[in-house]
Amino acid sequence: MKGFTLIELMIVVAIIGILAAVAIPAFLRYVQKSKTIEAENNIRKIYDGEVAYYQDEKATIGGTYTTRAFTNAGPSPATVPPTGTKGGTAASFEGDEWKRISFSVDGPVLYMYRVTAGGTGTTSSFTANAIGDQDGDGTYSTFLRTGSIDASGNIQGGGGLYKVNELE
Repeated sequence: MKGFTLIELMIVVAIIGILAAVAIPAFLRYVQKSKTIEAENNIRKIYDGEVAYYQDEKATIGGTYTTRAFTNAGPSPATVPPTGTKGGTAASFEGDEWKRISFSVDGPVLYMYRVTAGGTGTTSSFTANAIGDQDGDGTYSTFLRTGSIDASGNIQGGGGLYKVNELE
């Protein structure tokens, strides 16, 4: 009779167990990281929309130009979506504030998005952020990007995307 001994089978099971112990956490981290891509891409689109909105000349019906400024938007959805679910709908982003910066989403989202803006002209600035809790531990991951206007009227991008507790 040919076959495997109990020792050989136990060694194979031990090797599979070790591989699973390494692979499963790596896979879960990969899945969690993939969910952060939504926030990164949407913050990038919001930033680009704010820049375009600021640069667009706006005039009143009487032909007077308004002072350039960034615009507020959100929060959308109104609260951070519950863990493991997507919150809000595409309709959450159909308000005038989101239309001003040409921002929309195709469906429910994993993060709450908000833009806080202030000032006008060379004192104008904004912060776009996304907040979410992907693992339900009560610790939020935050993604934000700022923009402001320097004394020469040029837009300054705030050094790129800032991440806090990216994977919680």
